[in-house]
Amino acid sequence: MTTADAIVLPVNVRPSRYQIWLQPNFAEFSFAGEESIEVEVMEPTSQIQLNSVELDIQSATLSQGGNSQPASEISFDTKRETATLSFTETIPAGAASLKLVFSGELNDKLRGFYRSQYVGQDGETRYLAATQFEATDARRAFPCWDEPAHKAKFQVTLVVPDHLVALSNTPVAEEKPAGSGLKSVRFAESPVMSTYLLAFIVGDFTHIEQQAGNNTKVSVWTTAGKEEQGRFALETSAKLLSFFNDYFEIPYPLEKLDHIAIPDFAAGAMENWGCITYRETALLVDPDNSSAGTRQRVAEVVAHEMAHMWFGDLVTMQWWDDLWLNESFASWMGTKAVDWAFPEWQMWTQFVNMDTNRALSLDGLKNSHPIEQEVKDPAEVSQLFDAISYSKGASVIRMLEQFLSPETFREGLRQYISAHQYQNARTEDLWAALENASQQPVTSIMGTWTGQMGYPLLQVDAQSGPGGRELVLSQERFVYDRSSGDAPEDTVWQIPVGIAQGGVAQAISPAISLVMSERQTRIPLASPGTDQWFKVNPLQTGFFRVNYAPEDWERLMPVISSLELPATDRLGLQNDAYALSRAGILPVSQFLTVAAVYQNEDDASVWSDLASNLRDVENLIADEPYYQAYRSFARDLFRPAAVRIGWDARPGEGHLDALLRSTVLGQAGSYGDTEVLEEARGRFASYLQDPASLHPDLRGLVYSLAAQTGERDTYDQLWELAKNTNLQEEHIRLLLSLARFASPDLLQETLERSLTDDVRSQDTITVVTAVAGNLHGRELAWSFVKDRWEEFDRRYGGGGFGLMRLVSICGAFADAGKLADVESFFQEHPVPAAERTIRQSLERIQLNIRWLERNGVELSQRFGG
Repeated sequence: MTTADAIVLPVNVRPSRYQIWLQPNFAEFSFAGEESIEVEVMEPTSQIQLNSVELDIQSATLSQGGNSQPASEISFDTKRETATLSFTETIPAGAASLKLVFSGELNDKLRGFYRSQYVGQDGETRYLAATQFEATDARRAFPCWDEPAHKAKFQVTLVVPDHLVALSNTPVAEEKPAGSGLKSVRFAESPVMSTYLLAFIVGDFTHIEQQAGNNTKVSVWTTAGKEEQGRFALETSAKLLSFFNDYFEIPYPLEKLDHIAIPDFAAGAMENWGCITYRETALLVDPDNSSAGTRQRVAEVVAHEMAHMWFGDLVTMQWWDDLWLNESFASWMGTKAVDWAFPEWQMWTQFVNMDTNRALSLDGLKNSHPIEQEVKDPAEVSQLFDAISYSKGASVIRMLEQFLSPETFREGLRQYISAHQYQNARTEDLWAALENASQQPVTSIMGTWTGQMGYPLLQVDAQSGPGGRELVLSQERFVYDRSSGDAPEDTVWQIPVGIAQGGVAQAISPAISLVMSERQTRIPLASPGTDQWFKVNPLQTGFFRVNYAPEDWERLMPVISSLELPATDRLGLQNDAYALSRAGILPVSQFLTVAAVYQNEDDASVWSDLASNLRDVENLIADEPYYQAYRSFARDLFRPAAVRIGWDARPGEGHLDALLRSTVLGQAGSYGDTEVLEEARGRFASYLQDPASLHPDLRGLVYSLAAQTGERDTYDQLWELAKNTNLQEEHIRLLLSLARFASPDLLQETLERSLTDDVRSQDTITVVTAVAGNLHGRELAWSFVKDRWEEFDRRYGGGGFGLMRLVSICGAFADAGKLADVESFFQEHPVPAAERTIRQSLERIQLNIRWLERNGVELSQRFGG
């Protein structure tokens, strides 16, 4: 709900229909526009205020009841991003029409109506024009009521060079010549929708198409010559459409569904209704050159964006404080859909690794934010596109679905979408529908998860009572920073708790399930044996952490080692152990003891998460005398898994084996396994002679490990490969490898080239953060960001994922000098669109310093430093 001091438009005039005419000019990188907006004047007024920024409005005329009057004054408020049209005569209440003539820049900032540069099949530089309007950038393309609640119908006409293709949300209704090499393309009127979901794209596109369920035409559009790389996305999309139509029981409502690959794109993809735009790596799969990881990413992003067609597009949040409703549901639903289409990928285990644990990490900071976050200024919206809105939200939805049962949850969702289609809704509307379907107190349970920051830690103690063995569960807020002496918060969550039990030669017993709403509760255990293991939060469906008594941690070790516990549980246990050690609740030796039990591990997601935690420790101790001894420990942990999986796929291997191979060989090599590094160098040399000799699943791995021990000749070879590939996925693999060298001079060169035409603007931050992730490049990257801040601010200062990733590189430091440096830099160079991320980074540095102080002696003793 918008608050009284929120920056919002007056509600005295409401739009209902836009007719927009636009003509991009590729020679001058500009566009001309006209629009006619049908509005309802709710009360007499002499002013109309709407959103407009970086547009030159030449004229505005209001027509009503046969009378017209031009605006006597057009004034702009740059901070509020509004234009106010003043009229001499008072406008009476009732229907009216507003005509505006305007122009703007076809910018290079990947937002609003922008240009994208690429090299065509003929080797010539070409341009296309695309849009990116979420959250508040439709106002950069045409004056409008640019708030999600101001839904309207849109009819778009584009005047473009006659050899180019024009696309928008709806099919083409009419195409006709417009003189001197131009054509006019008018699109059918859209359904009622929010401005941020409108899209128009102009370029030299080709496509492939397929009829899907409910007679919907699904197409993938690419720049000329890449259309066959859209085949996997096309087939996956057509398959998923039948899943979504069936799940929601409301068929996809538009005639067509386009997926469009844009060479320059700020995010991964954007859910424009019927006209989804993507960066190329999130949509294109080259059968001969793409890895298993890329195929999965494409399926995930396509599913996420398609879920938005219902959740976000058909039903839209009322205001940006409910952004999580869009993104969490698309993340959760996208995972559900991919799991349906590709069950062998074990998506829910991957979800815990990629989403749940990512969110737990961020939400353990004191500078986190609640899922439902008050938004006063639209400039704050970009900061909400983070792991809380996407991953924490998706995780608590998964928790709620498991608690209510999938079928009951689905019924509640259907009721919600059916009741609010073509309208706006709020979080409480969803809870009401789920409460109605389940007859459970959903609103009160979920209020504790979406309305308050953070999540609980459950401390579990087994006790023997008169009725047998029971567990005493105590909850408190989990935070990494426990040093300040703050009194424990009195926050209490209503926690759906499950417990799995086992014993020698005994399968996991059925989970006990209840909602824990008190600070402490007692639960009798079904099996009285005192030597049996138990695990709270089976399959990691709950969004919380768990700590056990030392003997109960010990009882879990054999069932981790034997792989008796499901992979998702094995993943969760080591992640909790690491987080608890980071917070000072467990000693770091406890985590390292747990980690050593994973030598027999065979699951890609478990290894990926464990590798991330071990890498975190390595980064923290990089300057300590026992650093090499720690690397030896990690190398010995990964080596058996690397030997087991080997370099080459065996008959019958699947998707997850490819992911596992890349992870464990990559980690073994990164920690200095000489055999792995030698093999990587040999395979890289063979690849230079015969590119077909290196499987796409191994390329990123081989390039990076060759770079790790490489010199200038390897560096130049990798740049040459990067320049000559026309597959963006391959280009990114090569760019990432160029951040892996040990030589400071080569890393500095990589940084310098990241701001040149060698690297797309959308990929610069990926390169800089990769150099920062290399211990040899951490300080170089931070210095580079400071030195070139003016350019970074120009490109990315408006906000979004990229900016947040860029400023977060400083969070890896672990000394007081760097803390002061980071603090003073951002005081002198404020970044409003990433202000929370900066606070989080400063908190992380402080946590790192304290962690080293707390664990240094113990680690030194363990590793003999």
